[in-house]
Amino acid sequence: MITGNIEGVRKRILEELEAIFDIKTERYSFLNDEIIQIMTKATEELNREISVLIDRKGKVMEVTIGDSSTVSMPLVDLRDSKLSRVRVVHTHPNGNPNLSALDISALVKMKLDAIVAIGVKETPEVVMGFLTVQNQRIHVEGTKPLSLDEAQRFNIIDRILFNEGLLLEAEDLEEEEERAVLVGLDSEESLYELRELAKAAEVSVGELLYQKRATQDNAYYVGKGKVSEIRDALQLSRSNMVIADDELSGSQIRNLEDELGVKVIDRTTLILEIFAKRARSKEAKLQVELAQLKYRMSRLIGLGTVMSRTGGGIGTRGPGEQKLEIDRRKIRERVNDLKNELKKVVAIRSVQRENRNQNEIPRISLVGYTNSGKSTLRNALADLASKDAVVKEKVLEKDMLFATLDTTTRALSLENNRVVTLTDTVGFVRKLPHDLVEAFKSTLEEVIYSDLLVHVIDGSVDDCLKQAGAVDEVLNEIGAGETRRIIAINKIDKGKSYITEQVEELYEGKYPIIEISAKNGTNLKELMVLFNEVLPDHLLEIEALIPYDQQKLISSVHESGVLLHESYEELGTKIRAKILKKDFVKFEPFIIEGGDHAESNH
Repeated sequence: MITGNIEGVRKRILEELEAIFDIKTERYSFLNDEIIQIMTKATEELNREISVLIDRKGKVMEVTIGDSSTVSMPLVDLRDSKLSRVRVVHTHPNGNPNLSALDISALVKMKLDAIVAIGVKETPEVVMGFLTVQNQRIHVEGTKPLSLDEAQRFNIIDRILFNEGLLLEAEDLEEEEERAVLVGLDSEESLYELRELAKAAEVSVGELLYQKRATQDNAYYVGKGKVSEIRDALQLSRSNMVIADDELSGSQIRNLEDELGVKVIDRTTLILEIFAKRARSKEAKLQVELAQLKYRMSRLIGLGTVMSRTGGGIGTRGPGEQKLEIDRRKIRERVNDLKNELKKVVAIRSVQRENRNQNEIPRISLVGYTNSGKSTLRNALADLASKDAVVKEKVLEKDMLFATLDTTTRALSLENNRVVTLTDTVGFVRKLPHDLVEAFKSTLEEVIYSDLLVHVIDGSVDDCLKQAGAVDEVLNEIGAGETRRIIAINKIDKGKSYITEQVEELYEGKYPIIEISAKNGTNLKELMVLFNEVLPDHLLEIEALIPYDQQKLISSVHESGVLLHESYEELGTKIRAKILKKDFVKFEPFIIEGGDHAESNH
């Protein structure tokens, strides 16, 4: 029985394909000539891929019809042996015999004996792919394009048995390492950042290729000549993936994969993958999944390997393209579920924030470009402010993009016992996916409702002004563009003196600027003094005489206010203090007439 996309296929063609089951292939041949003729004829008539699954005895197990560019690979019953003992031979209607990213993915995931592609054109060509071992990793090797005669002289069973021997001898094999060639049009600096993003996603980088052009090529993102250069770079660096520095359309991904025979992903997919790996809290996981689904739904049509059910590694998601409509419905349903779950999380955060509002505790948020040192600064300030210089819980510090994804908020004591909350937030990045900004708005609400933002700038990179601009752009987008701000130029221990001048020119005196080193503790006390100067004072100043039997009121000042002056009188303790507005009613009976109790206008 023929499987796959048989809708609209003439009965005659189906009958011809059915005849394939009765034709046996010689043991050493990759496929019988008569089967090849039937497959290529059907491919030309239908403009669809035809695939056959064949065992080592030469018996055809399955025949499948795909669409114009992909074929649903069969599900193989994997045994304990290193290979599945079956191979897949299929046609490529576009005439290109090179193995596609889907072909290679199927070979690895299904442990096929071999994957063979026949480029259907006037003179067909054949490329064969096999699994072997290299540096204790499963490795994919492919032949050069062969004519049909050359392919038939190729002893495929000998190669399969030789490679299987290598696989059986090896122990604890890992799958082939993901190594990528990075390609960009924006700037070389942006490409260097893409390299750091790849590192954060645990993808090795083989080579960086930059093409200076004003606009993307509609078909291939880069020019056709650059595609050939990418192909050479893939081979020389032994890479198996291409990562583009911009968002790609589904058709661009498909075209590049067809030309290069490797998986192709874009910057957005890479960032979403990093977020998916790093998210720890329930909220962050929900937000990442929501962003991934929204991005995927907008690119369902035209995607190649990304939609392959046999795909693996970075950027591979979901079932085959023949179920697109089902996918859309399921995605929409899941998106709605995620939005409802996030509403509940937002409601809980609102209650927590309202509690902090009632306590009138000023809120400070650390914002900045990813890897600028926010988490290191948060930990250093918490250490500095704690009496015993020990903080029980610290946030992750790591020299890596997007090391922190989950927002963490901790109390911090400033001078004169003033208490504030300090929030460490996810780092921003240029070309941050819009769906990710939308999805993370509930996390970024901590930024929106802050009384003070500390914009941490990495003073050790020449590109810091562009990074600062990217942060400002996102702050404006989420409605926090007018919030009070301090600019903290971090990493001055390895920074450049001219950076501060450039930052001062950028902000033209709009915000106070301070140089710090979170790692070495340089100027952190001065930064905390600056917090006091810039933060609005929500406390009410009073003068009162507290009877000695009401000394618990003095304790409440120490806990949540600021004691400015204290003296012991005959009838009680005379104080001048700043207290929370909600606590004024407790102190009102003891207010000294003529004393100040007006709200500060800082």
